[in-house]
Amino acid sequence: MSELKKWAGIICQQDLPIFRYTINAINNIVSNEDASTTELAQVILQDATLTARILRIANSATYNPTASSINTISRAIVILGFNMVRDLSLSLAIIDALLNLKGRQHAFRLMARSFHAAVQAKSIAEERGDDAPEEIFIAALLYYIGEMAFWCVAGQEGERILHLTDDKGYPPEMAQRQVLGFTFNQLTIALTQDWHLSDLLHSAINQPHLKNPRIKDIIYGHKLAVSAEKGWNAKTTHELIRTIAPYLGLEPEKTQAHLCHNAVKAMDVAKLFGASSIIEYLPIPENSSAEGTSADCQEAEKYPSPDPILQLNILHDLSRILEKQPNINLTLETVLEGIYRGVGMDRTLFALLTPDKKRIHGKYALGEDNQLFTQKFQFELGQVPFFDWLFKHKDAIWIKNTQDPENQPLIVNQLLEIIAAPAFFAFPLILNTTPIGIVYADRQPSMRKLDADSFESFRHFCIQAKMAIEYTSLKKR
Repeated sequence: MSELKKWAGIICQQDLPIFRYTINAINNIVSNEDASTTELAQVILQDATLTARILRIANSATYNPTASSINTISRAIVILGFNMVRDLSLSLAIIDALLNLKGRQHAFRLMARSFHAAVQAKSIAEERGDDAPEEIFIAALLYYIGEMAFWCVAGQEGERILHLTDDKGYPPEMAQRQVLGFTFNQLTIALTQDWHLSDLLHSAINQPHLKNPRIKDIIYGHKLAVSAEKGWNAKTTHELIRTIAPYLGLEPEKTQAHLCHNAVKAMDVAKLFGASSIIEYLPIPENSSAEGTSADCQEAEKYPSPDPILQLNILHDLSRILEKQPNINLTLETVLEGIYRGVGMDRTLFALLTPDKKRIHGKYALGEDNQLFTQKFQFELGQVPFFDWLFKHKDAIWIKNTQDPENQPLIVNQLLEIIAAPAFFAFPLILNTTPIGIVYADRQPSMRKLDADSFESFRHFCIQAKMAIEYTSLKKR
């Protein structure tokens, strides 16, 4: 078992592409706490490509059958659930790592099998009337997570396994044990425990014969995906379809047509996840067409560009939050995301005054190095005149040049060393007559210039935040 622990450790090393900062941070967040939603949103939003993909998936027919618009990561977490968004993020990271491998046809085939199995398992669950078929989709998609992760870091050991299976005819598990001392299934179980993945995935691997319909859905999905690779007209595939038919309550002919349709649907799902490269490895039935599949999304920009339509959509989301479930934390998260993604800022931060009103400290931030920026944003009000001046000003302020001599009495070195920005926006949050904190935003990392339109949009979001906090505080009385 020491070899198993060693490989699990290799896979989890932070410097490997599959577990870059984003995924390490997600795995370190504990669910079922109010703070976790904020932390998960912050981590995802730091990765522009991951943000775009999560929102694209959240708005797809697969995850959003009601077609109600989901414009922010915070709302996606509320609607889809913490664990679902977390597992989707992990899935996307693994997919990205595999797609970046060169000459790894085996890994691509494995990923295609996972997508096909996940679509089949989810469809079977839906036919059975399962309450949460999306959970079954994710569990089936990550069923080979140990093997998928292994191929992201495999060196000579991977070549030896392929040599034994492809050239020597070894059964896969025998080859894995001979080279590694353990099987990929054992590695998957170890990783599901380390990463706190769903119990459903763990049970499906550990107890595949358990009389649990959700586990059976996953096992059927994977058996079908493996068998279909030999052909939809193969004897083993027909036998499996005849076994699945009574489970679904359908005739074998209708069952086959339904399952073949799912194989075509897997192409669209692969594109949705940004995995178009694996489509050629899917066992698409003859005479099936790929028309009607969704287009790939373009790579997201590192720094968000101003998007007036997105601003309006997020403001609409803010109104819905206040109507249905007033919550100060969710309100501030939505406002910060609107400023960050909608207004197109590089960094935005909410800082809170201490109860004695003598210190101000970063509560949470979005953008580049958000955690470090939050930690550093700690000031004594008496030592930084800008904050007292801002609270007295009672409105948004645009500091156009922090180096301007006229600003030096306010923008002292202690503040300038932390923000390191040539210009910034700030807004004082005041509840009735009591200052409670500030909202800060800049474009320091990209050094893009601030402009009047961005300032007005920033101010509008902050005013909405102020009104929302006042409304929420009244509702609690």
